[in-house]
Amino acid sequence: MNPFYNPLFLSKILKSYSFDIDRLSNFNEDDLKEYQDKCLKNIVKYAYTVPLYHEKYKKAGILPSDIRGIGDITKLPTISKDDIKAYYPEGIISAKNRKDKLIEITTSGTTGKSLSLYGDIYDVILWFFWYIRVLKNHGINWRKDRLTIIADFAPHTIGSGYIKKGLLANLSNRHFFTNMQWLNTNDEPMDVIKEVNKFKPDFIGGYVGMLGHLALLKEKGYGDNINPSHIATIGSILTPPLRNLLEKTFNAKVFEVYGATESGTIAFQCKHGRYHIMSDLVYPEFLKDGKSVKTKEPGKMVITKLYGSGTPIIRYDAVNDIVAPLYEKCDCGLAGTLIEKIYGRDDLSLYFSGGRVLLPSSQAEIYGRILYELKTNKIRETRITQHSLTKLEIKIKIDEKLRYDGPSVDEIFSVIKRGYIEKIGPEVDVDIKEVKRVGKKGPRIVSKVDKSNFQVKQYI
Repeated sequence: MNPFYNPLFLSKILKSYSFDIDRLSNFNEDDLKEYQDKCLKNIVKYAYTVPLYHEKYKKAGILPSDIRGIGDITKLPTISKDDIKAYYPEGIISAKNRKDKLIEITTSGTTGKSLSLYGDIYDVILWFFWYIRVLKNHGINWRKDRLTIIADFAPHTIGSGYIKKGLLANLSNRHFFTNMQWLNTNDEPMDVIKEVNKFKPDFIGGYVGMLGHLALLKEKGYGDNINPSHIATIGSILTPPLRNLLEKTFNAKVFEVYGATESGTIAFQCKHGRYHIMSDLVYPEFLKDGKSVKTKEPGKMVITKLYGSGTPIIRYDAVNDIVAPLYEKCDCGLAGTLIEKIYGRDDLSLYFSGGRVLLPSSQAEIYGRILYELKTNKIRETRITQHSLTKLEIKIKIDEKLRYDGPSVDEIFSVIKRGYIEKIGPEVDVDIKEVKRVGKKGPRIVSKVDKSNFQVKQYI
């Protein structure tokens, strides 16, 4: 049965639509703290009915009544990706839920380790409401403006689960989403730009890589009807040159939305360009050597999702992002914590002498040059293997259709090699080779450096 035919469910989501979307605008810091305390107590109480958390908390001697608010969160043990995998499937959901009523989603597996989780239809609706919050902050009307969403619709992804199985399966009729276009980021950029051009959107939201491809195609004369006022990027770090490329090419305001499959939306850039954490939805801790970092200091993020009735995410220590918090206030007036900088995945980093760590944000800058300097997107796949502190091996697959279009393969390899040397120094041997096939399995960035005694002194 369609849950939207249930009056109680419908009443619940209408109430959420009326009050939850504007919560950060209406709350002050005291209101927010009280709300976070309440949410944490409720989610821990729920998690105690989930075998994974029940056994973890019982072993640690923790009862739900011991958690009275955010101030007690460090009493709870952290949860790893391996913990969730070990208890999958029945052990990561409450016995109060029917598994056949839940939606299974899987993380992208960027590091070669995908993870399956569960959410329910209410999680789906809330996930959509949080996106409406972001759009509203930028003056975009989700009901009237024409919106193009370029999502990952590979099987079991959050896009496939939450959008196709959740939203569109239950609300796809002439009354809903007629002003929205849903496209797959895994399709060929030329096919995507043709569809976007037909739709003539006011707003485009999508993955950085695909948006970069569309910008190059527009520069080449495709997409005359693509003139959005705003573009939102997701999925990976947006470097300043790539932001400039998108803004200049599309004559649009560009902002970032930051999230993870496990936790949902974590933060977004407001109209002033500040990164606002969705502090009523998630509670992130930024830790270095187990202690909270200071403002603007990078730390590993441990995330707690403050809502939901699928798989709980409480003190989840496997997003692996390095993030620097900013303990200031923004002129836009939203309640909650800010982020100074998102450095990227710690488990996709490379390690060099002197305690230097090259994070994904810096590597994105290197490969971004291929788009904004050489104006080409002929790189199809890449795999980076760090064999030692002084040896990097990079395998690249070239798009045969574009091989003789624009800069040569040697020019591309030269830009990449120069980028790495500028970041890490000439003492590192960067071996770049073209291959016919990179392969889908396994992580795209692997460091074989022994990190057990590696002391981080500097993020590059």
